[in-house]
Amino acid sequence: MKYIQTLILVLSITFGFSNLSVAQNLSSYSENLNKACDFYMNEKKIPKSILLNLVPKNYDEFEKYYETTYADIELAKTDFFYETTEKIFNEVIENNNEDFYLPSLKLASFADGEYAEGFIEKLELIIKMDEKKFCKSIKDKDYANLNPIEYYAKLHNCE
Repeated sequence: MKYIQTLILVLSITFGFSNLSVAQNLSSYSENLNKACDFYMNEKKIPKSILLNLVPKNYDEFEKYYETTYADIELAKTDFFYETTEKIFNEVIENNNEDFYLPSLKLASFADGEYAEGFIEKLELIIKMDEKKFCKSIKDKDYANLNPIEYYAKLHNCE
């Protein structure tokens, strides 16, 4: 037992708990992403719990998600990335699903490049549904200072 405790201490000093945690989280994210891909490729409805967990918590996870569009993989021949992000946003916009509200804002915070316009359009629709809710929801969130969230927070005078 003493050996294991020493090993854990050495590993935590060498690699840092945060690096280990990031690796575990990315592995967990990858597992969920693979499940979603399997459902999608087999033309089955992706369960909401899996869809919800497709929303990246950080840029490493987003990169993993966006890699599904890279030309060198089979999934890139599909619209997996675009269709699943659309489903996530539409859970809020069309179904008024509260479980997806904050995750949709988080997803919108990754707006960049070729998909930015679509993400921003969805964000605008969500804000239009309830501007006060948007302002209240982003308060103290890590993504509140990221564009386009920050831009719309200023535009709508969120405090």
